[in-house]
Amino acid sequence: MSSDHEPGPVDLPMDALVPITTPGQAQPKTLDDLGKMLVKTNIITQAQFDHARSFQQEYGGRLGTILVAMGYLTEAQANNPLSRKMGLNASEIDTLAPKQEILDMVPEEAIRRYQAVPLKLSSGRLVVGMTDPFDDYAINELKFESGIQHIESCYITYETFKRFIDTRFTNEAFSDGTGFAVDPVKTVADTEDEMGEIIVGLVDRVLKNAVQRRASDIHIEPYENFCRIRFRVDGALYNFLTPPSNLHNPLVSRIKVLSAMDISEKRKAQDGQMHQVIGGEEIDFRVSTLPTIYGEKAVLRLFRKDENLGDLEQLGLEPHQLKMLCQVAQLPQGLMLVTGPTGSGKTTSLHATLNFINEPDVNIVTIEDPVESTIPGVNHVQIHERGGVSFAAALRSILRQDPDVVFVGEMRDSEVAGIAVKAAMTGHLVLSTLHTNGVVESFIRLIDMGLDTYLMAGTIELIIAQRLLRRMCPHCAKTVPVPEDAIHEFKLNDEQRQCRTYKEPSGCQHCMHTGYRGRVAVYEMLRPDSEVRRILRKGGDEQQLVEATRSMVSMRQSGVKRALAGQTTFAEVRRVLGIEA
Repeated sequence: MSSDHEPGPVDLPMDALVPITTPGQAQPKTLDDLGKMLVKTNIITQAQFDHARSFQQEYGGRLGTILVAMGYLTEAQANNPLSRKMGLNASEIDTLAPKQEILDMVPEEAIRRYQAVPLKLSSGRLVVGMTDPFDDYAINELKFESGIQHIESCYITYETFKRFIDTRFTNEAFSDGTGFAVDPVKTVADTEDEMGEIIVGLVDRVLKNAVQRRASDIHIEPYENFCRIRFRVDGALYNFLTPPSNLHNPLVSRIKVLSAMDISEKRKAQDGQMHQVIGGEEIDFRVSTLPTIYGEKAVLRLFRKDENLGDLEQLGLEPHQLKMLCQVAQLPQGLMLVTGPTGSGKTTSLHATLNFINEPDVNIVTIEDPVESTIPGVNHVQIHERGGVSFAAALRSILRQDPDVVFVGEMRDSEVAGIAVKAAMTGHLVLSTLHTNGVVESFIRLIDMGLDTYLMAGTIELIIAQRLLRRMCPHCAKTVPVPEDAIHEFKLNDEQRQCRTYKEPSGCQHCMHTGYRGRVAVYEMLRPDSEVRRILRKGGDEQQLVEATRSMVSMRQSGVKRALAGQTTFAEVRRVLGIEA
């Protein structure tokens, strides 16, 4: 970069958009003129421009995008100083949000093809944000598509354009080919009954497609000018539909009716549940609504009631980890914890453990909120706070039911944790979950809850921390050399650098063009030894615990191993586990 300091992009109101064709200013008319301005203003060197221009002539693409991709320009330079030094006065809006009636003036296909977003209509002139504002052919096509002969173009970066596409339009991989229409979707109903039919059809379609696409969650989100429906599949969110904003309120109301929620209350968060049979499969939906400035946001979590939550052999544990887990699961007493954020597979691991020890001579009782799946031979207790069935109250009652194994869905507070630890000391095997980032953090979390460290030293038999990474689609994965940046970031040794099985996704119909299908777990697992128990008895110093557990295989190391085995990618390890300090 030629510039030592580039101020970041500044968000401007829509009225501040200034077209590049401002009268009286000298404007670049060709790519060569653009290059001369970039070089003249010391934003890039002549050699950098020539390199990018040569690449463009050979492979195509847009010059600005190529310059950014090659590292010759930053997004900040492209979005702010570049435009000012060139006299462009670019659109510096990080997230474009034109009104729906303006957006409808240009077909979605043309917006995608020309990377041009209609932003504002003023005095018969249509302001369009474009990644290539000098593309006369595109501007003429936009005139034809919109029916407006006066087009004023302003510059937007490709990243800004991509964010707009991802926000406002259906993800093409998740489209069912009908856009955002029901029937196709009518945006205006002549009667109340007709609107009711539209909404019923829309809700049915959303639920059906979520099940078909293996979604774990459905997000229905209101914005000023549109509504957005997204699916979380394999841990990542994808756009499914962007219905008109006038359909949002009746859509959420329909879901609240099905979930036995109060449709008249829109100012408070609510929780509900509904049960649907879709494609012959029984699905439970846990529904949550939250008021936002533009309306109620609704999130539906899908639970397949009869889904087999797996066996221990299917969890993807390393042989030594599987052996350790099996040994602890057969102990007569003690505490076993599985930790990780929401959606990291904790319940799956624990239900697989319950399956392993579920025998006629073992009395197993669970306390869950909600009961995600039932296991024949296991007594499941559903938490119902309003009815007086809390975790603490249920746990006290269960201990009078002569249990051998108790599964507590979550250690939410010090009261539950204290009862669980005491149960683990008095002849019960207790399994539970914590929301922490790793094994050592689990000790610190329990200490923060007020648990005596000497009790922890005597009861904790196993702590497992886990995450879920997206699994590479086996149908389209391609073997490639190990990336250079990964070699340095993950500190790969010489043998790992020569790995011949590393793969990158390319996308196909089997994975809905995402490159991933399903997920694979990574674990770190600790069975406290005498040194860890000694540290706990002395108060549980965090730094000492870190030092005492250094020999443990970390989740990051497990992720690197899975990437090198072609099961996932380094990008996915980085996305889920972050960058190591």
